Amino acid sequence: MLHHLLLRLERSALLDSIVVATGPGPDNEVIRDEAIRLGYDCPYTMRHEDDVLGRYIDVANLYQGGLVVRITGDCPLIDAEVVDKTIDALGKHDFASNVVRRTYPRGLDVEVMPRSTLQWLDSHLISGNPAREHVCSFLYHTMIAFRIISVFDEENNSDLVWCVDDMKDFDKVAEMLRWGILPYKDVLRRALGS
Repeated sequence: MLHHLLLRLERSALLDSIVVATGPGPDNEVIRDEAIRLGYDCPYTMRHEDDVLGRYIDVANLYQGGLVVRITGDCPLIDAEVVDKTIDALGKHDFASNVVRRTYPRGLDVEVMPRSTLQWLDSHLISGNPAREHVCSFLYHTMIAFRIISVFDEENNSDLVWCVDDMKDFDKVAEMLRWGILPYKDVLRRALGS
């Protein structure tokens, strides 16, 4: 599934680089080895498994990225056009996402922020804070002093689940991946049988 996700991200016109950020541990070594085998950067970080924010800040600082685009590994059907639309929406905002007020299916989740927003989160969410695992949830649950923009689809398909959280999801998404790398709207038409 990782390969499918990365191939889809490669179609983005606005991503400068794609980096797989994972933590320590034998399960993550498999991910790291596969990412490297496929030709992607996967820097090793010693951050605790639950400190996803720490991994993001380590990678953002290592690559000196101006913008950080967060896509999670459970979203192998991610669509490059949705990614680019979210990047375009950021403008002068501190955070852009299609997750805050969802209209896209779960599994097309995109979060975009300047590195400065990520640095603020890192400095204000102390080690052990559960919000560090979910990286951006603090932003859209508190919305204090942040300029946040939501990205919407033309129609509401938020009831659809295209992420992989369990074996049932895995089987469904694996079948959808057999359709090839299709744009979101084509996947939607096939999924809805229209």
